[in-house]
Amino acid sequence: MYLQPFLEPLRGQAPQTLIIALLFLSLLDLLYGSLNALVYQHDFSSHQFREGVVRKLSNFGLMVVADIVDAMLLSGLDLGFQPIFITIGISLSLMEIWSLLEIYAEMHPEISDTDWYRMLLKSKASKGEHYKDGEGNFD
Repeated sequence: MYLQPFLEPLRGQAPQTLIIALLFLSLLDLLYGSLNALVYQHDFSSHQFREGVVRKLSNFGLMVVADIVDAMLLSGLDLGFQPIFITIGISLSLMEIWSLLEIYAEMHPEISDTDWYRMLLKSKASKGEHYKDGEGNFD
């Protein structure tokens, strides 16, 4: 009864598709990240895995907060969509896609001459992370 304003907008096709896509991308990221750590990096750390899982869960927590904010702001308005929920959901999905591209680049050193690979290297360097170059050496 009290949750109806928060749950009603999630019954639409767009929010459900976004939630499923984000869940799928998050699971793929965890799977590929684990495979990369085990097979290619030979450095699987349960601590890093737990941090990754907590980050994924916090992403879904952020989606819940976005739904609550949308429900509070739009309680009397029917825009047909939830602007904050959709914006945050798309942003998180793009972040997951970017993460998958980073993992792909680590797993395929033969692509080290491509522009997008160099862009990924710069992105990781700007975050303070070290990355393997095409020869398997850390920066």
